[in-house]
Amino acid sequence: MNRLVCLLVVLACVAPVRAADKAYAYEVETVGAAKRAAATAGGVRWTCSGTRCTASGRGGNVSVKGCSELARQVGAVASYRSEVKRLGEDDLAECNRIAGAAPAVKNARSAGKPQRAATGELTYTGVWPPGGTTAERKP
Repeated sequence: MNRLVCLLVVLACVAPVRAADKAYAYEVETVGAAKRAAATAGGVRWTCSGTRCTASGRGGNVSVKGCSELARQVGAVASYRSEVKRLGEDDLAECNRIAGAAPAVKNARSAGKPQRAATGELTYTGVWPPGGTTAERKP
């Protein structure tokens, strides 16, 4: 019985270690052709061809920091993802801003959407007559 408990404890400790060592696929699409065929960024070695860069590494996590490190070397990034996670539009914009690699084209998903503009203070123009409602107004 004691041996069974020890075996279960050992297996419980080893399983998470093996999961963390798993190699995950990473993929990046650049806005234009990548400036380099190979780069090291985000702790992984990237291989680029045209507008696509791929890598394999542990963890499967993606970050703005890793993205910006790569963008400095290969150019503006349109998408950054792994098997586990992908960067959203705001994170991609931050990635390119930090790297100093502004995208040359707008994101296709937001191209047809109207953009919100910041407005100043609104002014009341006097729709209702002073001192009452429209029902109290006599012609």
